[in-house]
Amino acid sequence: MYGLRIQHDVGASSQDKAGVLPGSKTVPLKSVGVDVTIKGFVANVQSTLTYENQKEVAVETVFVFPIDDQSAVYQFEADIDGRHIVAECQDKEQARETYKDALKTGHTAMLLSESDTSGDVFECKLGNLPPHGAATLTFSYVTELTTGSEGIVTFTLPTVLNPRYTPPGFEMSPPSSDAIQYTDIQYQMRFVTKVEGQHLIKAIVPKMDMLKVDLADDKKSANVTLDDATKFKFDHDLSLTLEYEDVFQPTVILEKGQNSKEGFLKSDVVMMDFLPDLRSVPELTEAEFVFVIDCSGSMGGDRIAKAKETVLLLLKSLPVGCFFNVVAFGSSFKWWFTSSMKYDENSLEEALKLQKVLDANLGGTEILRPLESLYAQPLHTAKFRQVFLLTDGGVSNTNQVITLARKNADNTRIFTFGIGEGASTSLVRNVAKVTNGLATFVTDKEKLQNKVMTVLKHAMQLPVTNLNLEWNLPPGCTAINIPQQAPVVFKGQKVIIYALINGVEHLNEDTQCSAVLKGDIGKENSIHYTLNFDLMTVVKSDDSFPVHRLAAQTQIKDFEKSGDDSKKGEITLISMSANVVSRYTAFVGVDKEKKELVDGGRLVERHRFPKRLRCGFSGAERRNIQLYTSKPMPKVPCGDIGYDRTDRERTKCRMSGSVYKQGRTSGVMTLIDLQKFDGSWVLDRELAAAVCLSEDVLKSKLPDNLDTSVWATALGVACLQKKFASEKTLWELIEKKALSWLSSQNLAGKTVSELVTLARDVLSTPPRLLSEGDEGEQHIWYRKYFV
Repeated sequence: MYGLRIQHDVGASSQDKAGVLPGSKTVPLKSVGVDVTIKGFVANVQSTLTYENQKEVAVETVFVFPIDDQSAVYQFEADIDGRHIVAECQDKEQARETYKDALKTGHTAMLLSESDTSGDVFECKLGNLPPHGAATLTFSYVTELTTGSEGIVTFTLPTVLNPRYTPPGFEMSPPSSDAIQYTDIQYQMRFVTKVEGQHLIKAIVPKMDMLKVDLADDKKSANVTLDDATKFKFDHDLSLTLEYEDVFQPTVILEKGQNSKEGFLKSDVVMMDFLPDLRSVPELTEAEFVFVIDCSGSMGGDRIAKAKETVLLLLKSLPVGCFFNVVAFGSSFKWWFTSSMKYDENSLEEALKLQKVLDANLGGTEILRPLESLYAQPLHTAKFRQVFLLTDGGVSNTNQVITLARKNADNTRIFTFGIGEGASTSLVRNVAKVTNGLATFVTDKEKLQNKVMTVLKHAMQLPVTNLNLEWNLPPGCTAINIPQQAPVVFKGQKVIIYALINGVEHLNEDTQCSAVLKGDIGKENSIHYTLNFDLMTVVKSDDSFPVHRLAAQTQIKDFEKSGDDSKKGEITLISMSANVVSRYTAFVGVDKEKKELVDGGRLVERHRFPKRLRCGFSGAERRNIQLYTSKPMPKVPCGDIGYDRTDRERTKCRMSGSVYKQGRTSGVMTLIDLQKFDGSWVLDRELAAAVCLSEDVLKSKLPDNLDTSVWATALGVACLQKKFASEKTLWELIEKKALSWLSSQNLAGKTVSELVTLARDVLSTPPRLLSEGDEGEQHIWYRKYFV
């Protein structure tokens, strides 16, 4: 989890530093241990930080780290020189005062709090660690695991914390007023994961790292360790995927409360995950699609290449008759059209010209202004606007962005994509959540195109509104949904719902229950999904209350959707009763037994994750770029990509198109690029090269009385099905549009299926690209894409 940078108090004098030389790498953090327990779709993560102060003065350490926004941090403990201290959850301002007072009086103290500006950044402080003293800090959190539409379950341990861009005019207070400098450090790390629970395990696969997986013979449990922790590079998140048997089977977990507890932890809580049947949900007939593309400098290289290819796919996959627009943003932003255009041959042709020159040349990541411009534009004839937001970064005004999105959720749904390691989960998840969209994260090693196309199919689904979960429980039992409004649902997506259950202790023989999910589809249709279960045979949870913590966090995040402090009282109450850190609370603990007053200034050492310092984030103002700190980010060598430092206030990234090593275009993308806006293809040399046959051969196989464009379209569909079956996620909507076009044409007495089958037979002909004596462009095209 934790490659760190050390932050020395360079604001103090040499005497204040007790003889520690500038740039010294003698630091108190010695080791980090991460223990993960995965049960079904819930992961409990315990992180242990071991400190040894080898200096002659007391020190304060500050450990800044990322945690997924949906995680619930519920425990913070310390062992200091043999004494065990358990931190308590307090109002954040009160906790900060408690911590400061302890340091002033010479007591060792610790503080764990969420960032004031983003829910996915935490700060852990250990103050007044005595000279030659030792301390072990342990904090724990629980998180839901994401499940893709294909049934793959993913656990991610965040290890990358990127700088958060601060737009001009947005002022914020940094975590500390101290000036800072960073040095790299080395220390020991341990990572262990235990998988157990309700599902048989088919496979556990690491995404990037060498993980040792020991799967039990009965497939009910597994142990996973980092093969060589010393070789782990902290430039990417540590992630693994799990494949369960019957992953889409409904699961109900009952977690009993304890009478000895107060408030939230005293009640019984149910967690349900299920896959509702939404096959009856129709597609949108009218919609406006807006693609908001991050073109900041940090998107350079492979990221912008993937984004360009993704924009091509999106443009080619749009339904005929919709409206669309694209805005590229960075420190500034640029609309491709002054207003959304109707999707036709001319608008698509113009958009593709702009797509080809899309580049990562717009400086920093400023999301608020392009969204404000988007919402200022009126909807066209379409009654609903679908927005795709692709970004690799984060911003320091996350809450402002989320509030703006929430205010416009009635007619605009945003589907967000966090690209690469370190993308802000708070920004990506919550912008999607408050607008009833979907949040998707894509690592640099994954195919962005596949995930975006999967989401585009969801975006074409008519929204299900007025969702409500109703309960049929035995007499004497009642349920309170958490949150009250059921989460948004999409075809093929699992739904997780929590509820407080009262009266379970009084049940006798009648323990049969059901939960009914209801919602409206447009003005005339509805969905109705029923899940039956027995309260006495459901899975029971453990004593650490993971389900209670997740339910509390879910309710807290729902209250935070208000965008202001109107729910501060409710959030604070739930946070403290469930012992879960929130925006308004923090953990604080004080070693009251031992007291050591410190002479002179104390040495302050701050620790944080190393960032993947991607080129071009320099578009941020230099005084704000280091995670809201006051010192400029050091220059980072990036090959041919350089920084232009001529402007003191703005640092612009300049990157020539020749820098990108995009590689050759894939065969499937070549074929997709040739498709027209209405779904048809043209029978010409380029199509012939794409399907690996000569134009003469294709024309010689043209069925009688059939138009060449119809034959070309059948060949295009057949080629997708035959040659690129493994990439169906990319072209499924391309094929759908082509088949729709074919069904409206004169097929010379054949059905669409018969015509495509005939085309597939032609494509089985051994490749003969060239007419005799022809050694021209077609041969070059073929070798470029298929040899």
